[in-house]
Formats: sequence, structure tokens, C-alpha cells
Amino acid sequence: MKNLLFLFLFILIGTVGFSQKAEKSKTIIIQTSAECGDCKERIEGKLNYTKGIKFAELNLENKKVTVKFSTSKITVTEIKQIIAAIGYDADEVKATKEAVEKLPLCCQPGGMKQ
Repeated sequence: MKNLLFLFLFILIGTVGFSQKAEKSKTIIIQTSAECGDCKERIEGKLNYTKGIKFAELNLENKKVTVKFSTSKITVTEIKQIIAAIGYDADEVKATKEAVEKLPLCCQPGGMKQ
């Protein structure tokens, strides 16, 4: 009977531990102000080499970046701030004027229409 109880507890603890690990990873979608392929390379390059981010991909058609990240290493706010620091809006977090001015003209807001 003790062995059966021990086995049950072992299985229960293992299952709980597994479900906690699964919750540490999250995927979000952020609306950006990206304009072109250079923007895509810049945003994906920065995010994919940031600690805690497992995957980032920008869809240029809708200007949305999908980011899969570890919630124990980085927050959504930090991810948006990284994008804004590069020079792009990230949902409600706006890029600073200085960061935008450092971008090539084609990457600045409306740059592809000039």
C-alpha cells in the first residue's frame, strides 16, 4: 500500500512540474510600424538574439510581429520597449523621435510611399 501511495504521489508531482514548465513560454502578437524588408531584418535580428526570446517573426503584410518568449526571463513590456528602441512603434509603446531618425528613410513611417 505504501508503494502504491508513493507511486501515485510521484506521478502527481511529475505532472504538476510538467504543467508549470509549459506555462513559462508565451506567444504574443505586437502591431509595429515596420515598412519594408530591412525593417523585418532589423526587428527579427534584434529580437531573435535577445535573451529570453525563443522566436520572433514579422509579417510585413499586416506589420505584426509574433514573439514566443520565456516569461521567466523577459516581459511583454520589455519586448515592446526593445522594438521601440530600434525605432518602431510596438502597440501602445511609441518609438522615440531619435530612434526613428536613425533608421534609413525607407524604414521611417511612410518611407515606402516617398
